[in-house]
Amino acid sequence: MVSKLSLFWSSIESFFEKGIGYVIMYKNEVVSICFSGFVSENTHAVDIETTKEHRGKKLAQKVAHAFVQDCLANGKTPYWDCMEENTPSTVIAESLGFVNVFNYIVYDYQFLSEGQEE
Repeated sequence: MVSKLSLFWSSIESFFEKGIGYVIMYKNEVVSICFSGFVSENTHAVDIETTKEHRGKKLAQKVAHAFVQDCLANGKTPYWDCMEENTPSTVIAESLGFVNVFNYIVYDYQFLSEGQEE
């Protein structure tokens, strides 16, 4: 869990100060996590993941529900953002009451290292 949080937060302390997060454990192992991937003012962007072995058990929906309820109970705005082809994420978001407000295009560029050819 610490390695997942460190992808988004400069420190664990910063996450505990500003973020929200929930996990589901199985045999002392985190199998599903939903947390604030980033925070801007009152808005908490959802980051969610379930280990491959535990997918299809509605764990992501349960952990996301806890996250969203915490946000709403504390005056925070949960923000769900995912790729259009990420059907499982879309299904979870819609089951929690999220609606698609807008779509946008993302451009992905690869930069070549010096000496590397196209």
